[in-house]
Amino acid sequence: MSEIKFDMRRVDKKRISSKKSMYDPIIDQFIEGGEELVEATVENKDAGYIVTQLKKRIEVRNLEIEVSHAQGFVYLEKKKHETN
Repeated sequence: MSEIKFDMRRVDKKRISSKKSMYDPIIDQFIEGGEELVEATVENKDAGYIVTQLKKRIEVRNLEIEVSHAQGFVYLEKKKHETN
C-alpha cells in the first residue's frame, strides 16, 4: 500500500471562488443603479434559466437581492427587511 502526503488544518469558513460569471454585470448594474425593483431581459436566454444563474451568483456573493420571473421577464429586487 502506498502512502500519500497531506496536510489538514482547521478553518473558519470555506474559500470563495473569485471567478466572475457572465451574469455578474447584471447584478452589478442593479446594485449600482440604486433602484428597488428592475425588470430585465437577456437576449436568446430563457427567463427561468437566467433566474437560476442569477440566484447562484447572488448566493455566492452573499447579496440581499431577490430574483424572480414572469412572462419572459426577469425581476431583481432588493430584499425588504422586516421591522418589529
